[in-house]
Amino acid sequence: MVIAMAQQQLKRQIGLFSAVMLIAGDMIGTGIFISTGVIAETLPLPGGVLLVWLLGGLLALTGALTFAELSASLPFAGGDYIYIREAYGRLMGFLSGWSSFLVTFSGAIAFLAVSLNGFMAFFFPVLRSETVIFSLAIPWVPITATAGTIFAIVVVLVLSGLHCLGVRQGTMVQNILTILKIGALLAIIVFGVLFGKGDTAHFTPLFDWQKISFSVFAAAFIPVIFAYSGWNAITYIAGEVKDPEKNLPRALLFGVLIVTALYLAINAVYIYAVPVTEMKGALRVSEVATTALFGYQTSALITAIITISILGALNAVTMIGPRIYYAMAQDGVLFKSLSRVHPRFGTPSSAIILQATWACLLILTNTWGTLFTYVSVVITLFSAITVGSVIVLRYKRPELKRPYKVWGYPIVPLLFVLIHLWIVWGSVTEKPFESLVGVVIVAVGIPIYFIWKTVGPAQKPSFASKA
Repeated sequence: MVIAMAQQQLKRQIGLFSAVMLIAGDMIGTGIFISTGVIAETLPLPGGVLLVWLLGGLLALTGALTFAELSASLPFAGGDYIYIREAYGRLMGFLSGWSSFLVTFSGAIAFLAVSLNGFMAFFFPVLRSETVIFSLAIPWVPITATAGTIFAIVVVLVLSGLHCLGVRQGTMVQNILTILKIGALLAIIVFGVLFGKGDTAHFTPLFDWQKISFSVFAAAFIPVIFAYSGWNAITYIAGEVKDPEKNLPRALLFGVLIVTALYLAINAVYIYAVPVTEMKGALRVSEVATTALFGYQTSALITAIITISILGALNAVTMIGPRIYYAMAQDGVLFKSLSRVHPRFGTPSSAIILQATWACLLILTNTWGTLFTYVSVVITLFSAITVGSVIVLRYKRPELKRPYKVWGYPIVPLLFVLIHLWIVWGSVTEKPFESLVGVVIVAVGIPIYFIWKTVGPAQKPSFASKA
C-alpha cells in the first residue's frame, strides 16, 4: 500500500472538469493555428494531412493511457519526476526534474510569454518597439529590455502571483480560458461548415501514395507532436486532484479525445476552405482558411483567438511546473524552502517564485530559444523513459496498487517509446552537435545531485512505499 506522507500538505481540491480543462488548455496552444502549413509543405495531400493529425492524436493517447496507470498508482505531485525516480532511481529522477526546471517548464513559460507579446502587439503596436529601455553588458549573456520584454515579464509575474494565491483561483482562470478557446474553435468549425465559402473538391484526390514515403511522413509528423504536447499536464498536480484513482485516468482520456476530435475537425475545415497546395508554408494557416471561408480579412479575429490560446497554455504551465520542484525539495535534492506550502493559500509558493524568477531571466537574456534547441532531444528521450517506467514498475513493484491498468499492455507503451526513440535517433542524426550539447547541459545535474546529497538535509522520499 502506498502511504502519502509530506505531500498531504497539498489539498485535493481539483475536480474532473477542471482536470480535463487543464489538459485541453495546455495542449491547445499555437500548434493548431500554424502547424498545418508546415505539414502541407512536406505532405501536400488532404488525406495525408488528416492522417498525420489522427496518428498524432493516437500517439498522445498511448502516452495518456500509460500515464493513467502511473498517475493512479502514484497520485502525487511531481509527474515525470516521481515515475522516473520510482522506476530508475533517484539520480535519474533528479535529472528529469533538473531538465524540467532548467528548460522544459521555465523555457516554455518564457517562450509562451514572448509569443503572447508578439500577438498582443497586433492590438498594441507599442509592444513592437525595439527601443531599449535598459541594458546590461554581461559577458556571453547581455541583457536588453524593450517594451515587449517588460510586458512578457509582467505577464509571467502576474500569473505566478495568481497561482501563489490559491489553486482554485488558478483553475478558475484556466477553466475560463480553455472554454473560450474551445468555443472559438467550435465556432470556426460550425460557421465554416454552415456558412463558409468552401469546396468539398479540395478533398480530392484524398491520397496519392506515390508521393508518401516513410521519410516524408516522418518529417510531417514532428510539428504534430508539438501541437499535441501537454496531454500529461494533470499528472504534475496529481497530489491535488480529488478521487485521483478514478479522476486522473478519466481526465487523461477525455482531455486527449476532446483535443484530437477538435484538431481533426478544424483541419477538415481548413481543407474545405483552401486546397492543401495553397496552405504550403503558410505561417498562419488558420487565418488563410477563415479569410477564404468568410470572404473578409480575419487577422484580428484569429489573432485574438491565438492570444487567448497562448494565455491559457501559459497559465497551465505556470501552474504545474512548481509541483516538480516541490516534490524534489521533499526528497532533499533541492532547496528545503521549496517544499513549504503556504499556510494560508495552500500552494507551493516558494517553488512558484523560483520558477518565475528563472523564466524572467531567460526572457531578459533571450536564452530560452537556445536552451530549447539544445535540450529538445533530451526532453523527447525523457518522455520515452517516463512511459517506459510503467513496464519497469510492473516488474520492480508488482505489489503496487494499480486501480487502472493500461489497455493493450505492453504494446501501447512500447509503441510510444519506439516512436519517440525514432524521433531522438532522427534528431541526433540531423543535429549531432546540438544533441551533444543538450546531453552535457542535463549531465551537469549529476554533480549537482551528489552535492545536494552531501550537503543537503537528509530526507526520505516524498512518500514511502510499504507492501
